[in-house]
Amino acid sequence: GGRRSSIVLGGAVFLVGAIAQAEARSMRMMLIGRFVAGMSIGLLSAVVSLYQCELAPPSLRGSLTSLYQLMITFGIFVASFMNYGLVESDGGWRIAIWVQCIPALALIGVMPLLPRSPHWLVSQGRPDEAREALRMVRSSEAEAEQELEAITQEVERVRSLGAFKWSDLLDPYVKRLLALGVGLQVLQQLVGMNAFMYFGPRIFSEAGHSATLFQTYLQLVNFLSTFLAIFMADSFGRRPLLLGSAAGMMVACLALGFSGSHAATHPGSSAWIVASTFFFVANFSYGWGPMVWVYTAEMFPLRERGYCVATTACSNWVGNFVIAQFTPILFGLLGFRTFYIFAVFSLVALYLSWWLPETKGIMLEDMDSLFRRHLGMQSLTSDSVGKTYGALGGLPG
Repeated sequence: GGRRSSIVLGGAVFLVGAIAQAEARSMRMMLIGRFVAGMSIGLLSAVVSLYQCELAPPSLRGSLTSLYQLMITFGIFVASFMNYGLVESDGGWRIAIWVQCIPALALIGVMPLLPRSPHWLVSQGRPDEAREALRMVRSSEAEAEQELEAITQEVERVRSLGAFKWSDLLDPYVKRLLALGVGLQVLQQLVGMNAFMYFGPRIFSEAGHSATLFQTYLQLVNFLSTFLAIFMADSFGRRPLLLGSAAGMMVACLALGFSGSHAATHPGSSAWIVASTFFFVANFSYGWGPMVWVYTAEMFPLRERGYCVATTACSNWVGNFVIAQFTPILFGLLGFRTFYIFAVFSLVALYLSWWLPETKGIMLEDMDSLFRRHLGMQSLTSDSVGKTYGALGGLPG
C-alpha cells in the first residue's frame, strides 16, 4: 500500500492500457485500452500530487507540487508536437500511443528508488523508515527530526479519534473542507481551459489560421507559463498567483467574446482572438492550473486526506467531462459569446482566490488549525501555527 506503491501500480495499469490501444485491431479493443488507461490516470491524478505534497518541505511544497502540472503541460505539448508531425502519416497514431509507454515505464522503474511518504510510514507504525525518508529530502538532521516529531504527534492525535469511517466525511468541518476542494477542482474546469485544449483548433480555424500549428504553439505557451508557478508559488504565495490568474482569464474571455462576436464587421478581430487565446492559457497555466492541485493536496486533515484528495480529483474529471460535452453545444448556440460564460466563472474564481487563506510555508500538520479558523469552526491555538505565522508576518486574510 501507500502513495509510492499506488503510483507504481498506476504506471503498470497505464502501460497495459497503452499497449492495448497501440495494438488495437478493432474499435472494441481500442475502447478497452482507453478504459484501462483512464483508470490509471484517475488513480495517478489523485496520488501523485499527494505524494509530492507530503514529501516536500514546507518552504518548497508549492513549487514541488506544481511539478505535477508542469509535467502534464509538457506531455500535452509533446503530444501536440507529435500530432503535427504524424497526423498525415499512415499509422502515425500507433507511434504516438507507443510513445506514451515511455513515462509509464519511467514511473515503474524509478518510483521504487524514491522514498515513501513519511506521513504514511508513521501512520503504519514505521517511524525509523520515516526518519530515513525525511533525511533524504530535508536539508539537515535537525529539520528532519523536528518534522518527524510533528508528524508523529499528528498521527497520534488522529489515532485517538479511532479508525476512519466513510461517515467521517460528513463531519461538519470535513464536509465544508471537502466542498471547498471539490469547488476548486470543478471551477478549474468551468473557467474554460479545456475548451481551449479540445476546441482550440476550431477557434484558430475560424480566425483564419493553421489549426494544428497554432494549437502546438498554444501548448508551448501552456508549458512555459507553468514555470512561473514553479518559481513563484513559495515566494509570492498561492493566493497572488490565483488572483492574477483569475483576473487575466476573465479579461481574456471578455476580449474573446467581444472580438469573436464582431469578427465579421471588424477585420482586425482575428489577431485579437489569437492574442486573447494565448493570454488566457498563459494566465491559467501559472495560477488556476497548478495552484488548485497544490491546495487540494495540502488542505485536508491526515486521516481523511487520501479519501478527500481522491474525491476532489474525481470531481475535476467530472468537470472535464462536462466541458467536453457541452462546449460544442454552447459554441453551436452562442458562438464566441460562449466565452462570456467562462468570464463569469473566472469572476467566481477571482472571488474564491481572494477568500482563500494563504498556505505558503505552513506545515501540513498545521493546516487543520488554519482552515478551521478560516472556516470559523475553531480558533487557532496551535503554538506551532502561531510561530509559523509570526515568521510570515501575521495571519493571511
